Amino acid sequence: MTFFFSCFLESLLIGLDSNRNMKESRKRSVVKAVVWRIICIVVSILTSYFLTGRWDIAIAIGSVYNVVTMVLYYFHERVWNRIRWGCKE
Repeated sequence: MTFFFSCFLESLLIGLDSNRNMKESRKRSVVKAVVWRIICIVVSILTSYFLTGRWDIAIAIGSVYNVVTMVLYYFHERVWNRIRWGCKE
């Protein structure tokens, strides 16, 4: 549970950009997303290793965790695309 909270907190803090009017290129967005996934993968594997003491289990947990969260995030986004609350027309 602590890992989920730390990723959530970090994503909030990273989102606090002093230059809110800056527009990102698609390439920059893709690079940021890839770097963020790498960070999350490394953190989840290291956390799993510290809890289990075994690299094979840590890599398995980290891999499964990250695949599951990416799939869940996709469906999360699809559901939110159907919700009009907070959108301006």
